[in-house]
Amino acid sequence: MELTGRSSRPEHSADQLKRTSRNFLALGAGNYGAMAISVLTNVLLARRLGAEQWGSLALLLMASQVLLLVAVNWTHAGFVRFGAVEFASSGAVTETLSVRLGMLWPTAGLGVLAMVLARQPLAAYLGIPPAAVWLIVIHFVAVCALSLMGALFQARGQMSRYGTCLLLDKTAMLFCVAVLPSAWTGHALPALACYAASSLSVAIWGVWVVGGRALRPAWPAPAPLRRMLIFSAPLLLTSWAGLFGTSWFDLVILKWYVPISGIGVYSLATQLAGVAQQVTVIFATLMLPEVSVMVVGGQDARIRTLMERLLPYWLLGTSVLFSLVILASRAALPFVFGPTYDGAAGVLALLMLASCSVALHNACTPLITAYGETWLLTGVAVASIVVNVTMDLLLIPRFGVGGSAAATVLTYATSTVLVVLFVQRRTGGRILRLMWLGTPVLTAYACFALLGGFWFYPVAVLSTAVNVFALVLVFRLFRAEDAAFLKGLHLRLPFGLGTGSLAGKGL
Repeated sequence: MELTGRSSRPEHSADQLKRTSRNFLALGAGNYGAMAISVLTNVLLARRLGAEQWGSLALLLMASQVLLLVAVNWTHAGFVRFGAVEFASSGAVTETLSVRLGMLWPTAGLGVLAMVLARQPLAAYLGIPPAAVWLIVIHFVAVCALSLMGALFQARGQMSRYGTCLLLDKTAMLFCVAVLPSAWTGHALPALACYAASSLSVAIWGVWVVGGRALRPAWPAPAPLRRMLIFSAPLLLTSWAGLFGTSWFDLVILKWYVPISGIGVYSLATQLAGVAQQVTVIFATLMLPEVSVMVVGGQDARIRTLMERLLPYWLLGTSVLFSLVILASRAALPFVFGPTYDGAAGVLALLMLASCSVALHNACTPLITAYGETWLLTGVAVASIVVNVTMDLLLIPRFGVGGSAAATVLTYATSTVLVVLFVQRRTGGRILRLMWLGTPVLTAYACFALLGGFWFYPVAVLSTAVNVFALVLVFRLFRAEDAAFLKGLHLRLPFGLGTGSLAGKGL
């Protein structure tokens, strides 16, 4: 089955609106369905594994995802950016795909080789037999293939199929957990095998959908290869250096100071925070192809409209979502996942503050990438790394998992402020003031930290609602002219739906 190219015939507004609505429903069903299934899978696995085995699974996934981060992810943004431009002009991404594969094989191959050669010390660190390192390699290959297919759908603008990819991946994983005997999935290694099987099966489905002709091997042309290498080189440095700025580095430090069960508690909180953050990651996923075309076309007015008038709706919506997570966490986590995860509620509530920064950061980075300012992203990553490493070393020994969550908040806040300052200077818009849209989450967390028992709920709900209402008035939201702005943009897809990257953390 071959995906068809984009028609050169201009679309009327009614046709564009119909296509947008159709994609809205398809992508929404796929993405939100995937999130719901992922949560259900986490519940089953967390109860079946217990906090200690859940912590072991987190360490296994860490090894695979670190390899994905340093070997594969650095080519993703360049592929989507140049692939979207190629698809807009010719209806294909064949040239860009060959370039990405030419860049990916050397780094991925070296990464796998390093893991195999170091399997003895790696196995000792993870507490697994040396032969089980091959399972980590298989999981890496499966997630890498799925990430490649997802990026291909994104570059082609086939976001509904991208959403289907996500839904199928989570569904296959849930099927494995539900069907296999609990004795098989009651340990970390069989659970990792289930993740690998689900990702690999969906990647094979993606190959069938795209068709063999679109994926046939081709030697990359020198000029496109040079362009993407220049574009992606800073992202390579960012990915490698970014190891010290991610939650995976947090786990490395936590392993020195907390038991494996504590790592399980922290991992559950970070995974649930990641589920909530999926609706922020999708902004970058969907908007990178769109703003790339806008930047190439010099459509500065449309970019400013998008950032100043439509983005506040998105950020306020995510703030409401994160506030609801804080309100529910204290009672819901022990009830759903079991009493061994009782300590995850405070960590999750604190991570919702970091999620506000993630929402604004992910809204701005597609524009920076579209402008080709990838060296700026490298500088931002370095600054964030310094903050994360310093805060982890200072806070984790004293406060454990809570200190790690606080370090994450400070890290994301640093990177977001730097990114927003650049976008404000480049677009000439009033972007910095959008940070006020995160204050409902700060209000909800303050109530969580200061109040206990019954009074937490009414006080938190009332104060957060007042905060939201004040922001609606200050930012002049829900006015008729904003609907006209949205119609005038004619985006192929809404930017408020979705789930995370296919190269996510796995749990």
